Amino acid sequence: MFLKPRARWSTAREICGSKRFLRGLRLGDLAILDAVWEKEAGTLGRHCKMIGVDDGYIIVSSCSSAAASEITLRSRQIVRNINKYFKEPWIKAIKIRSRL
Repeated sequence: MFLKPRARWSTAREICGSKRFLRGLRLGDLAILDAVWEKEAGTLGRHCKMIGVDDGYIIVSSCSSAAASEITLRSRQIVRNINKYFKEPWIKAIKIRSRL
């Protein structure tokens, strides 16, 4: 997840308890997402690494344009399969960020 530093937060408990941080998401969902991503990405997971989640979008870093294209083509099916593991579907889409 992407966190913007906030001067008023002082402990991890306060950060995790913040509604801005969680946005209705339980921390257990992140652990499930990490395991499910590896399963659903399959062999493509060697070339694309999940680097975070931002407001329902999975942020993926790809090492090549071919891997980015493959993830883009398969993203609807991957998102559909990932959302099956949760009570309420919360993943909207996959965003690709290429390595520089």
